[in-house]
Amino acid sequence: MDSVGLYIHIPYCLHKCGYCDFNSHPENASERERYVPALIEEIRHYAPRLKDRRVETIFFGGGTPTTLPAGDQIRILKACRRYFDVADDAEITTEANPSTVETENLKCLRAAEINRLSVGVQSFDSDELKTLDRVHSVKEIHQTVERARRAGFDNLSLDLMFALPGQSKVRWQDNLEQAIAKNPEHLSAYNLTIEPGTAFHKLHEAGALTLPSEDFQLELYQYSIKRLAEAGYEHYEISNFSKPGYESRHNILYWENGDYLGLGAGASSYLDGVRFKNFNTPAHYIDRVKSDGHAVQTEEALDARRAMGETLMLGLRLKRGVSIPKFEQRFQVPFDKVFGSVVERLREQELVSVHGDHLALSTRGLYLADSVILEFIE
Repeated sequence: MDSVGLYIHIPYCLHKCGYCDFNSHPENASERERYVPALIEEIRHYAPRLKDRRVETIFFGGGTPTTLPAGDQIRILKACRRYFDVADDAEITTEANPSTVETENLKCLRAAEINRLSVGVQSFDSDELKTLDRVHSVKEIHQTVERARRAGFDNLSLDLMFALPGQSKVRWQDNLEQAIAKNPEHLSAYNLTIEPGTAFHKLHEAGALTLPSEDFQLELYQYSIKRLAEAGYEHYEISNFSKPGYESRHNILYWENGDYLGLGAGASSYLDGVRFKNFNTPAHYIDRVKSDGHAVQTEEALDARRAMGETLMLGLRLKRGVSIPKFEQRFQVPFDKVFGSVVERLREQELVSVHGDHLALSTRGLYLADSVILEFIE
């Protein structure tokens, strides 16, 4: 039986952070009461589509999923189990922000077999949290980790951000040390990027917000890789580190260009070579599900060349890179025939390397991944 992942989008947030370009919306209690039944109806709608698939991973993302009462997340999860074949050992993750979790809620989620918690820490420094426009405090971060452990979560991931405006190397080192001291099974370290349409973008355009130089960003990134390796974390993806056996199975499914179904407002899917995306606004999503059973706005079937390029684009994010034999088996074409010249050019620039039967980014290539990966899809 072929495997598939589920992504479930909860679009509500207490506050839209200045750097955020995700599909997030202010809390709306009356709308939320209609949103959860719509999600359950959408799940029911896709039951025939996934009848021969086994769900190996479920990921509640947002927004902030824990703005929902725990009972609502549990209702959604029960619907997944009712309508889909969810594996007994499925990885089931919920994102959470430190200002939105209490011990009893976490205990309820853990009892419902949500077995992985991903916490949006971003920084252990109060001034940096203000810079990032976050609504939680450092104290709440410590409380959230403690509550998660008390609730029984033994697979905990913490998100951090580096290369912030005015951030020194010492401050970033302190952030890393505090995160390591929490002993999470997984850590993500993202460098701050300015995305169009965000509040930070407006400030950046006006000259009111300046990021560190690229050289300094690279220095912080390289330090992170070294320090986290010393602390026992494997660098398995550009921005992700884990203790052995605790890689994010759901995200690996994305990076290996596997099939997944996205549910909820703005959620994207990739099934059987077709990409499709739901309407963004929760109200529009709810209305479309009510009338049609689904809320698909756009749909695109990928031709073979596009699918090959995306497989490389996603797979090269992994430290181990892309398996050349698996690529050739999937697409029934010699790898060198499609990408031989591109690989040779990038090898000469020391941006990629071939180890055994895998093509991977070099250390330098990892930091320049976005521009390197474009070479395979243009």
